[in-house]
Amino acid sequence: MGRLEVLLVENFKSWRGHQVIGPFRRFTCIIGPNGSGKSNVMDALSFVMGEKTANLRVKNIQELIHGAHIGRPVSSSASVKIVYVEESGEEKTFTRIIRGGCSEFHFDDNPVSRSAYIAELEKIGIIVKARNCLVFQVRSCSISMKKPKERTQFFEEISTSGELIGEYEEKKRKLQKAEEDAQFNFNKKKNVAAERKHAKLEKEEVRS
Repeated sequence: MGRLEVLLVENFKSWRGHQVIGPFRRFTCIIGPNGSGKSNVMDALSFVMGEKTANLRVKNIQELIHGAHIGRPVSSSASVKIVYVEESGEEKTFTRIIRGGCSEFHFDDNPVSRSAYIAELEKIGIIVKARNCLVFQVRSCSISMKKPKERTQFFEEISTSGELIGEYEEKKRKLQKAEEDAQFNFNKKKNVAAERKHAKLEKEEVRS
């Protein structure tokens, strides 16, 4: 499994200009007093991992630009970039840019569509719709309060096994049919054997 190497932000939320956060280790703990920007690190990661604007504590995407929350944006654009390192040492970069009230997506510094961007994230185990990578405190509490069936469905979403449910149901149907056919053939063979035995007894009775 690979790891996050570094987080690069530019004019995003509490960071003005170009800032480098990291490098990260396999286990990194970020500590600090209230208001020091810990949650903004999570917001930056969520943003670059394709999270919807509504879940980033702002009303619209332009409010993510530094200074915009007080009506003084320092720029018309902002960006967040992550450098991800595979186990082999290969680097992959994911960049999300705010420009003109919209998002632009870049993979390895090349512009791509949102769907292609999400597909590349999925290749490294980040499932955007399942939100399986970042777990906020409120999210963890809601998970613990789920009923067993709901929790199972949640884990199926995270593991993407839910996408195989159609294939699973089809194979299950074929298995049931095969079992029914096998039982039918067994009963048929059993009945034939019983009829032969009965015919043999009748034949012996006639001879006697």
